[in-house]
Amino acid sequence: MGWTPELTAPTSYVFANDDGGVRTYSGCRMVFDRFKRRNNLDKYNIHFHGLRHTFSNMLFEMNENPKVIQQLLGHRDVKTTITVYNSVDNEYIRNTTEKLNEKIKQEKLYEDERRRQEEIQTKKNDLLSNMTDEEYDDLLEQLLEERKRRTKKEKDFDM
Repeated sequence: MGWTPELTAPTSYVFANDDGGVRTYSGCRMVFDRFKRRNNLDKYNIHFHGLRHTFSNMLFEMNENPKVIQQLLGHRDVKTTITVYNSVDNEYIRNTTEKLNEKIKQEKLYEDERRRQEEIQTKKNDLLSNMTDEEYDDLLEQLLEERKRRTKKEKDFDM
């Protein structure tokens, strides 16, 4: 039996000859076309070169580094990899916009809460600055009474 290359080795090729060497583009296409005919896929307008685009798009969707994808595809310029081989489907766009929307919502919630706290603090400051000493003493007494009631409830609950 002949030599069989390890499929996951860095030196192995996806479309290799029986001896593990590089198969020509036309040879690869011929094998692919034979596969399509055998599996009744001719009617689906699938082209061999589309496999490169699919491979590239899958890597982009996995957020792989464009420079790595460039190396894997053998492009001289990363611009080719990004502009020609990076088509985006609707699901990818939807996921990205959902992430952005979620971030905006979180930032808006944070900003709304910050504003609310500022308003409360401003109202407290205004209220306290306009109080007479007697009103302030009354408020303090009410708050201390409320604390006693709350502390008593908490102790009752602990039992």
